[in-house]
Amino acid sequence: MNTTPIVVMFAALGMSAALAGQTATQSTPPRPEVRPEGRPEEGRGARPAPQPFLPVAANTLAAHPEPFVGRTVSVTAAVDQRFGETAFSVDQDKAKSAGQDVLVLVPFLAAPVQPDAYVTVIGEVVTFDAPAVALRMMEAMPKLPPDVATRYKGRPAIIAASVINVAMTDLAKRPPPPMTAEEEAFSKLMKQIGPGFNGLRQAVTASNTQDAGAQAAALKKLFTDAAAFWRSKPHPDAIQWNDDARREADAIAAAVAKTDWDAIKASVPKLQQNCTNCHGQYRERLDDGTYRFKQPAR
Repeated sequence: MNTTPIVVMFAALGMSAALAGQTATQSTPPRPEVRPEGRPEEGRGARPAPQPFLPVAANTLAAHPEPFVGRTVSVTAAVDQRFGETAFSVDQDKAKSAGQDVLVLVPFLAAPVQPDAYVTVIGEVVTFDAPAVALRMMEAMPKLPPDVATRYKGRPAIIAASVINVAMTDLAKRPPPPMTAEEEAFSKLMKQIGPGFNGLRQAVTASNTQDAGAQAAALKKLFTDAAAFWRSKPHPDAIQWNDDARREADAIAAAVAKTDWDAIKASVPKLQQNCTNCHGQYRERLDDGTYRFKQPAR
């Protein structure tokens, strides 16, 4: 079997090829660590600590699912069959592991997976029961043919959060909607404000009056330009935060001219707090990792 796609995809996920190979060939599944209380948790009544995903071969998961049920795993294998738009099975080697394929259920796929193509699936392992999984996934539950639901009943399945193909595209992530011209202009300003503030903070730390003055002046203009975007929105708190940030940038520039480092150092955290307030309310991270203006819930 050609392992090149496997090595490439695990390397991109920050894993070593040795780890991937070790997992794919292991014959005995790992046991979860058991605490003295008899549970793999931090103590009675405590919330489980976040766990990294576990790399596992599809045939190992199919043959020994118990240690993995309820855990997040990553499986790199070939697509065996497709069942509608957002469900498919993966198999480590169809020629040698009959009946050891694993069902994958995905809430969304931007494009269909291709049979025999390698994918890396990351998600939670469950013991498949169609009604129970449908209750959990709600409207995102794939429509499976009755014979498929019967075939996989009681077997391990993965509710996938990521399905990464050989082009390193995560097909389970929704592409962001196109930005309006207004949003494009605002996004460009935001992408300058972040580095500008970092430059200001570094200049202040180094007591570099020339750089601090230049960064403060640039930030004042950027916040002045950003005000036009907020004035078209019914969000008085954002308008106030932007105006306060602009005033703090102006105050820093004035203090730099007087070499008043006490005033400068007092204004920098105030400027940062205004940005933090606005980001917490009006910025959201999309599936592709980018940030957009968020309309708050009414």
